[in-house]
Amino acid sequence: MKTILAATDFTGSSWNALRFAAEMALDFDTDLTVVHATHIPVVSDVYFDLRKSMEDWRQEDELQMTKVIDKLQKKYGEALKVKSRLKIGYGADVIRDMVKRGGVGLVVMGIAQTERFNEVVFGSTSTDVAGTVNCPVLIVPEKVTYKQWKSVAFAFDQKHIPLGKGIQTLKEILLAHASKLNFVNVMDTPFVEGDQSSLKPIMKELNGVELKTHFLPYHTNMVEEAIQDWVRRHKASMLVTVARKHTVLWKMFNESSTKKIAFSSKVPLLVLSDMK
Repeated sequence: MKTILAATDFTGSSWNALRFAAEMALDFDTDLTVVHATHIPVVSDVYFDLRKSMEDWRQEDELQMTKVIDKLQKKYGEALKVKSRLKIGYGADVIRDMVKRGGVGLVVMGIAQTERFNEVVFGSTSTDVAGTVNCPVLIVPEKVTYKQWKSVAFAFDQKHIPLGKGIQTLKEILLAHASKLNFVNVMDTPFVEGDQSSLKPIMKELNGVELKTHFLPYHTNMVEEAIQDWVRRHKASMLVTVARKHTVLWKMFNESSTKKIAFSSKVPLLVLSDMK
């Protein structure tokens, strides 16, 4: 992880994610870049002054960003190598563009509980970004603090797991924290025995990490709930998933597993991408 990119919208949940990212950057001796995207909302349920220009909005965000960076430096001292970036545009697009330019090893973003309708239909910037960039995205729930991840759950679906930057970052985290990695699969049929053949390449890649595989009983249409229950009962401190590419029709008529897990997870969610 050469650089951790942490996004902020200056809310409480994003400040919590910034602290998480800062402590992680110190732990792994890497740089931290804090990014905020300035844009005037097209539709909003809150009042905003139409007399303001884009420059006014930018100056306000610049002031907010200065306060955030000063707060981080005051809290963590000079050991924290942090810089800021203010960009014009929509948050998800800005983050994708920065990752595309290279040098980012991990994106850290916060997530806040909202009304169920908003979670399902609109999601959040973090769920929009997850799986659309070629580096892992760590989604940090509200009030979750940074600590060593002794036990990590990896939800897998018996399909190919892409190797590359995401797995290398995961391995770096696991080895640094001497973590045990638990592969967890929820059986999608009661008639097929547990098959871990899809894990052979990743197991080889994660040499040196303590690994174990778990197959949970058949659960129809309750995969995410079963995984979350396993995480809770076994006190896993992080959950890993792979965001798969889906067709436009799938996105229109089905709720994303990543989105469902992200909004309900009580532990940080590391989302790996199958993008090359």
